[in-house]
Amino acid sequence: MVERVIERVIDASVAIKWVVKGEPFRDKARQLLYDARSQHIVLIGPPLLEYEVESVLQRRLRSGLASISAVNASLDAFYAVGVQIVSEPGMVLHARDIARKYEQASIYDSIYAAFAELRGCEFWTADRMFYEAVKTGLSFVKYLPQYA
Repeated sequence: MVERVIERVIDASVAIKWVVKGEPFRDKARQLLYDARSQHIVLIGPPLLEYEVESVLQRRLRSGLASISAVNASLDAFYAVGVQIVSEPGMVLHARDIARKYEQASIYDSIYAAFAELRGCEFWTADRMFYEAVKTGLSFVKYLPQYA
């Protein structure tokens, strides 16, 4: 019997909390990471995840909120987690449909949702505005502060 691999999509709003002290809901994000590891859940993200994490940390550096050594340590910590970066055929087209249906200004958040839907797994985000916009129609989208 082949055991099904359980996957979970996370976005940059969750991943950044793993590696930056003082982030709201950091404890929830770190518990989600711990649980994934202990329960053999594979954390995945679309290529956009790396770009967004890198961009958030670059903004922290440029704004003076973090030193280059702190940013480098955060990046090392993020990459050490080993989130699998995967592309999914049709993801962008599906993201466009989600963004239009839920009246989103861009497709960035919708890419994660489309990716999770195509992979058949949960998507965890700390982005309250996106969660509130899609929660009734996309039940697989989960809000980090509600993680138990």
